[in-house]
Amino acid sequence: MSIDDSNISVDLTIYREYILHLPIEFNEIKAKFQKIDFILGFASEDYNIQGKGTGYFKPTWNVDDLSPEKLKTLKENNPQVRVILSIGGVGTEYPFNPIEKHQWISNALNSIRQIIIQYDRIYRYHNIIDGIDIHYDVIKSSRNEFSYLIGDVIKQLKNDTRLFINVVSIAPTAHVQSYYHKLYSDHKDIIDLVDYQFYNQKIYSKDEFVELYKNLVGAYGSYKVLPGYSNPYDPIIIEGIIYLIKNKLIPGIFYWNPNNSTIDTNTSSLENILQNL
Repeated sequence: MSIDDSNISVDLTIYREYILHLPIEFNEIKAKFQKIDFILGFASEDYNIQGKGTGYFKPTWNVDDLSPEKLKTLKENNPQVRVILSIGGVGTEYPFNPIEKHQWISNALNSIRQIIIQYDRIYRYHNIIDGIDIHYDVIKSSRNEFSYLIGDVIKQLKNDTRLFINVVSIAPTAHVQSYYHKLYSDHKDIIDLVDYQFYNQKIYSKDEFVELYKNLVGAYGSYKVLPGYSNPYDPIIIEGIIYLIKNKLIPGIFYWNPNNSTIDTNTSSLENILQNL
């Protein structure tokens, strides 16, 4: 489906944010969105002496600030909050460059399950971790290998009845778009959301931003693509997001803060967006 379809109308219901610290104050966000996804960034893997990813993932966020107990309280006080585990990392320090594929899959499944179970153990009949997110922005493999390995891992995690994985998202950028589109095309039945990141590409106008979003919708679908903005923000991207909101063309937005600070609802970018909801 294209964004140009005459009768398309998409309700804005989802707000997502990558976090390393516990969110403190987000009342204005709660008032505007039905679903709020806080994405733990990141569960990153160890690398061997050759620089190959071993598939052994471990948390890199503040595990004291984002403890199971604190996230349990956060979810109990805010029913619309979901907690998402992001797998991968940012930059050349955390590339997708796996060891032998079957060993990597086995290691990844075991280590990611342990992280999820460690959080979920605090609830007897409920869960802390609601979903997983794939976030590699440096990929040193073939498209087929990336799709096969990541696809197999997310499929097994989502189908694991011991876990409660209700949402799977991917986070492409311009540089690795072809890898993620291959992953999505091969596994679209288990990928629910696409958080597209604009931070490493230059956009010169609102119209160019909107046209890029049209192309992404053509590739992934009208109800899956969430445009993202970051801090410091690009005013053109904010202008484009506001246009998409006013015309009911996006299901949600996501925020990436490379400075790793907690949510600040007083930033002008978020204020501008929320005023148009």
